[in-house]
Amino acid sequence: MSHPNVGILPQEIIDFLLSPGGHSLLVKGEAGTGKTTMALQIIEALSDQQPEYYLSSRVSDIALYHQFPWLKERVQRNQLMRAGMAFLRRSWAMEGARRELGEAAPQVDRRELNRLEGQIEAGELGLEEEEGEVVHPDGSITVEIGSVLPELEMAYDIVESNLPRKTLVVLDSVEALAESYGIPAFRIVSAVQKDLVEKADTNAVFVMETADHSHLDYLGDGIVVLRNPVQGNDRVRTMEIEKLRGSSIRNWRYLFTLEGGRVTVMGRDLALGDVRLTRGDGLPLPGRGSFGWSELDRVFGGVPTGSMTLMEIGPGMPLEMMERLEDAMAGEPLRQGRGVLWYPQRTLDYGALAERLQGVPMETLHVLDPGEADPRPFVKKVEGEDLASDLRWDSLRYMLKGAGAPYVSLLGLDMLEAVYGGNVVPKLLQHVDQMRRGGHIVVVEATQGSAGLEALSHQARLHFRLEDLNGSVMVRGIKPSTLYHCLDINEGVPLLRPML
Repeated sequence: MSHPNVGILPQEIIDFLLSPGGHSLLVKGEAGTGKTTMALQIIEALSDQQPEYYLSSRVSDIALYHQFPWLKERVQRNQLMRAGMAFLRRSWAMEGARRELGEAAPQVDRRELNRLEGQIEAGELGLEEEEGEVVHPDGSITVEIGSVLPELEMAYDIVESNLPRKTLVVLDSVEALAESYGIPAFRIVSAVQKDLVEKADTNAVFVMETADHSHLDYLGDGIVVLRNPVQGNDRVRTMEIEKLRGSSIRNWRYLFTLEGGRVTVMGRDLALGDVRLTRGDGLPLPGRGSFGWSELDRVFGGVPTGSMTLMEIGPGMPLEMMERLEDAMAGEPLRQGRGVLWYPQRTLDYGALAERLQGVPMETLHVLDPGEADPRPFVKKVEGEDLASDLRWDSLRYMLKGAGAPYVSLLGLDMLEAVYGGNVVPKLLQHVDQMRRGGHIVVVEATQGSAGLEALSHQARLHFRLEDLNGSVMVRGIKPSTLYHCLDINEGVPLLRPML
């Protein structure tokens, strides 16, 4: 999945708006969830196929112009067209130009709009301001004679002028527009749905200020809800597609980020079989080594030397991802001729290990195996009876003789507990202390079911967690705490995108 600068929206939503006929889409969410950004990206994504009318209560927001440089020009164009429409209305009201010229009836059926305006004129709906009165921020007043709902009438005019092409109308937000008119939001959505969507094949996007269910949900052909729920000690944005009438929904929930001021949905169930984690080309920070993956180095500053790092694995984590991480953490020091002690979290296929490590020299690799003896030189048989005996420092130091330092010890806590039984943490910490004193690196891989997880968390200098959320691989620092980062693939390169 590639990610150009314009961000990425779910393909289901784009396909829905490109399908034949008119469609209405409700984009719902609380403040700050990214509704306006998403609405503008929809305009951007469809700009080659559908002319648009964007009506917003936020057109003066400078930040939006930086995110979407084309927006300022289009807003100014809409304002000019609105001014021209107001002038024509005054001319028509004074001269009866329509009747004199015998102008043809409008192509857009305005029955619901006319009914709504009639109720406002009759005093049944609306605020107490004078008809068509607009108060500007500088205190000046513009009165559009004959215009009761000028912004909506403008939308109808633009749809009509573009026929038979389909127009995209975006109202951001419906509540703000309804409040300015003093009428229920339901009446605006209903009028646009019946006149423009159903009769003029218009696409209408209604931005709503709340994620709560309401009777408006029954009017919309599609509903997308943006949320920013708490996950652990942080927040992760989610996009839920509740319905897209007449269209298939492949995935009903996506994680997304607003990194770079754009909505970018995260990939789900990524194919990781052929993915290789890219090495960093920079020197590690003082007191740090490399994880063997540039992205993990970037997020955590590298793996601390002279200390223990705890890598916690949540349920559902793809095995391919764990293998890639283990390969990277073992392969980087081996590439430098440094000693690696590896007590695997799961049984290794020794025959395939050289291929997994992509030809990295294995002379300084020592895999500790309590099982049957294996003739491969990197496999070291251990008894599997007493952990302290199998990890005796004098034996390990002799084993690592001739290898470069700092050494790296990769230990699978679940496997240690399965083989040695009981509480292995006290004896494991003896090995950790020896490695610390020598300025070496210890990485312990554990799961939520590991009996010693909490105890080791207190001893770890760096504790991070990998978990599966909604089919996406997520990484976050527990000690020290960091934002969630999500695994994404950009042109074959694995990246960790901050969930902003």
